[in-house]
Amino acid sequence: MQNRTKVRRRVLACARCRKRKLSCDGKVPACTRCVDAGVQCVGFDSSTQREAPRSIADFLEAHIVQLQGLRSPSALQSVGQSGAAIPSPADSNEPEASSGPWRTEKCAFADSLVNQVMEDITPSFLGVCKARPFLQCVVKGTRLPSKKGPVASNDLDENHPRSILNPQQTKGLFYDLIPDEVGANTLLQIYLDRVITQYPIYHRNDVTTAFNSIYHRKASTPDEDSFRNRYIVCIIMAISLSTSARNRVQKANETAYQLVRHAMQWIPEVATNDIAGLQAILLLTQYVFLNPIMADLWLLTGLISQAVIDLGLHQELPNDSRVSPYQRDMRRRIFWCAWEMEVGVCCIFRRPTSLSIRRIEVAFPLEIDDTAITQSSMEPLGRVSKFTQRIICRFRLIEADIVSVLWHGDPLPKDCSMDQWMQRCINAMADWQREIYAATDANKDRGLIPRWIEMCLYSDIAYPYILTLLYRSSRRIPNPTTQQMMIALVNAVKVADGYFRQSEAEAGKIKYVFHPCHHVFNCALVFLQGLQRCKQLVAQSYPWQQVEVWMHVFVKCLSSISERWAGAKGCLEEYERLLLPVKKEYMDFLSQRPSFSPPTLHQTVSDPGSLYDYPAPAPVSTEVDDAYQFWTAFNPTTTTADATESLDAFSYNLPPRDWNAEFSLNDGMDTMADA
Repeated sequence: MQNRTKVRRRVLACARCRKRKLSCDGKVPACTRCVDAGVQCVGFDSSTQREAPRSIADFLEAHIVQLQGLRSPSALQSVGQSGAAIPSPADSNEPEASSGPWRTEKCAFADSLVNQVMEDITPSFLGVCKARPFLQCVVKGTRLPSKKGPVASNDLDENHPRSILNPQQTKGLFYDLIPDEVGANTLLQIYLDRVITQYPIYHRNDVTTAFNSIYHRKASTPDEDSFRNRYIVCIIMAISLSTSARNRVQKANETAYQLVRHAMQWIPEVATNDIAGLQAILLLTQYVFLNPIMADLWLLTGLISQAVIDLGLHQELPNDSRVSPYQRDMRRRIFWCAWEMEVGVCCIFRRPTSLSIRRIEVAFPLEIDDTAITQSSMEPLGRVSKFTQRIICRFRLIEADIVSVLWHGDPLPKDCSMDQWMQRCINAMADWQREIYAATDANKDRGLIPRWIEMCLYSDIAYPYILTLLYRSSRRIPNPTTQQMMIALVNAVKVADGYFRQSEAEAGKIKYVFHPCHHVFNCALVFLQGLQRCKQLVAQSYPWQQVEVWMHVFVKCLSSISERWAGAKGCLEEYERLLLPVKKEYMDFLSQRPSFSPPTLHQTVSDPGSLYDYPAPAPVSTEVDDAYQFWTAFNPTTTTADATESLDAFSYNLPPRDWNAEFSLNDGMDTMADA
């Protein structure tokens, strides 16, 4: 028998035993020697050479008890007299502060001890390891399944040369890729005037500082021309260029795509696990709404929502003098940007959200212009310019409530029937639209006229979209009545017509493509299904010429969107394929009844109470119904070859030297304020 040497397990000594060079049994929460001596037992972090709690759980529990004790009047009085106030993150000037407007923050409470513990136990990056951020898993690759089954992909194959796990660095230098100074100034002004007011991810001073450090070399600190600033400048230029170019739109989009792909090489540096990192991902997501081939929006917005929860942005900070109004407002801005992005994507795919859609604790941010907001003070009577975010979020709240009830089985409000709840949603949307038009008429600021006109068009799209969403087939109401299907049919056409007018808008107006493409195609399916099931009522109410015009509205809108997103071509081809048999079936129906006379009193079907409640026809499964059920899980970006092009495909397309001459950035901008 071999002699076995008894191996003694090594125990990390506590700070007291380590200092006295005594053996420590390492018991938690206190070692035997510290218990016998009647002193507090604390650990020792050799990496920082500082004392640390032996048990983080016990430490946090004790600290919570301490905070609860401070809520008593006597404790609050003693704290107020102590004068030992902790500076807010916005006022922190510590060397380790991040490049954002406040230092790194790991929890929802403005308490230095809790923040310190959270920073010690959470990584500084968003990913499995620092070299592999989570963001690389959603950029150019991960795809949603379609009815055709899982899609094979090389994106996560580390041995494939085009895998996202083997990103290829862009060949051009940064200063060779960015636009000329004149064109850059135009793009920056468009972003500050029109884009940042809808998604106020950054304060305009942060964007301007990053821009000046790159173009004008006005860096207040030696390292201000940082990777983060370069990342910000690349993406804001891409966003502005995608929405502002009037000539050579396809080349403008390709150039914007190059800018963003170039910025992706700095993701490991900018995707930090703090508010600055969350802002960087939100900015990228805003561009992806303009060019969805860049990333999987459903996965990307889900990642953002988890970061929001981890950082505690879904909770309001306590009413404490240590929390500055600037910090509170910026947290609200970031939360509502992230919330709106996730809800907008999840409602399209009929999937639940990570963030709450009811009983939200976070208030809307201030609507005054950023010029009246600084880290030290705020001017409450400043110019009101950031109203767009609140308007859109109010619409999303109604949309999310409808999807949760009709698709996810959420209960109706107490003492409220299905019809009453539907009417309540319609009334809420009607009030929302009336407020927009009233505010437009009351507006006296000439610089805001184009923005209010844009919001009126947005409401002209959103209101019929809600009617379509309410009265189309759903999990809760798979077979709506004929009256409901007619309401959905007519309003589906209005949605497509509104999006077409939006896509043809002048320079400077934001032209997102993800929502228009999905909304228009979903509405096209609603239209085709309604035309199949309600032939008699459609024929009685509308002449053939009108119905034929409606059919073409969806073609016209999807064709316009496809100029900026190749994925829309797949939607257009699928709609035209489904339209042919439905159109032939409807024409055959008309030919069998050659003499039709419309009703004496023509009733508008956009009013929910304008039709008699015809019984719904017996549902017969058709190809349109199959597409109706399965398309919500389909990602159009995987249907075209253009969507899978690598960056090398655009490497020949060198950026122009004169961006104004190339893309006509100023076309229409001079007269925009006088619209």
